[in-house]
Amino acid sequence: MSDPTQSGPVPGLPERVPAPPPRAGLHPLWLALSFAIFLYIGWVLIAGLFQPRDFYIGHRSNLQLLFCYLCLDAFALSLSVAYLCVLEGRSFRLMGLPFDRSGVIHGGAGFAWGAGVISLTALLLFATHAARIFLFDSRDLALTPFWVAFFLLAAFFEELSFRGYALVRAADSLGPVAACLASSILFGLAHSANPQATLLSTFNTMLAGVLLAVARLRSRALWMPVGLHFAWNFLLGPVFSFPVSGLIFNAAHISRSIAGPAWFSGGAYGPEGSVFLSGVVALATLLLLRSPLPASSLGAGSGVDYRGTRG
Repeated sequence: MSDPTQSGPVPGLPERVPAPPPRAGLHPLWLALSFAIFLYIGWVLIAGLFQPRDFYIGHRSNLQLLFCYLCLDAFALSLSVAYLCVLEGRSFRLMGLPFDRSGVIHGGAGFAWGAGVISLTALLLFATHAARIFLFDSRDLALTPFWVAFFLLAAFFEELSFRGYALVRAADSLGPVAACLASSILFGLAHSANPQATLLSTFNTMLAGVLLAVARLRSRALWMPVGLHFAWNFLLGPVFSFPVSGLIFNAAHISRSIAGPAWFSGGAYGPEGSVFLSGVVALATLLLLRSPLPASSLGAGSGVDYRGTRG
């Protein structure tokens, strides 16, 4: 049987190159695992303090929810910096969060990909009469700043958690394909307890995790999956008025499934539980693997590969 570590490069993903260990005795896989454990503990404590799910049943205010995600973001970012900059002694720029023109471009590119995936899925549901769609209602206009802030903070936290430091370090040890699959499985399982979740919705979330991980590894910038994730949730919820991963975000009108079984229409979980989304995400992932991306400040031109090692 052939050794999988000796297989050729995967089209569309950066080739692996020998990387020196960050510091003696610190193996990339153990760094990724310990980071994930500490992140989970912090998430449990902060979520237990704020109870963010109470927001969806009206027991928490908008500001309380935003503050909860601000705390989650601050914790995830601080932990990432502690591992990357303090424990490993590397530069913060290797987080893939450049605050420059490159970051804006990659965030915009991610937004375009996310908007395309959700818009095409909604169009297919509408064209097949599987769902009745209510577009953004003018009565929700006053809530727009809140929705933008909330979905941006939520996307930033989930990307720091699933496509941030741990993904890059796991890719160091396991390779980009195995790391991508592992993080995507965890991403799907993390959403499996959401209201009205099904086996197909969990599988679709795993597929979405693959798309987001490919965006992260190919662009070498975390802003691209952040932009993709934000566009996905914002269009799905406030714009098309669908449930987002089974959660209803107080839309004036709720787009509902009206025909076919749940695997076809998505049912009460929303389009993320539909086979249409499966096909669209699979197609988008294949296209993203082959499509040219904007130049990154952490790209090959800077002599830094996707793990942050010098060429």
